[in-house]
Amino acid sequence: MAGFRNGFPMRRRWFVLLTLLAFTLALGIGAFLWNAVQTSSVVAIQGRIKMMKPVFTAIRLLVIGLVALSWPAITRTLHRWGRVDEGGAARLLSLRWRIVTWLVVIELLLGQNLLGQFLAAFHGASA
Repeated sequence: MAGFRNGFPMRRRWFVLLTLLAFTLALGIGAFLWNAVQTSSVVAIQGRIKMMKPVFTAIRLLVIGLVALSWPAITRTLHRWGRVDEGGAARLLSLRWRIVTWLVVIELLLGQNLLGQFLAAFHGASA
């Protein structure tokens, strides 16, 4: 019977706990935002969001940098734990800069609205 212990119940428990944590955090943030909307005007909220945009950008860029810097350590840890074999670890290491590049492209297109600014400039130039 001991041969059937593969850690699946433990992974399922962590998945459920992390899902509950994410749900609770989303509910708390939603309640906070709902309270903010009811207690202040839309203009004040837009002003606060505009003030916080550089902070959010810095956080996103920091996360991208952390992914780039911690990628080898995470890959080594996954290999040491037996989650990936030697070939898989080498493949993951070779994908690091491709993933970081895509994260930067997504940040530029969505986070910095580069596509929207380009289209607005293009539309303004053609009018």
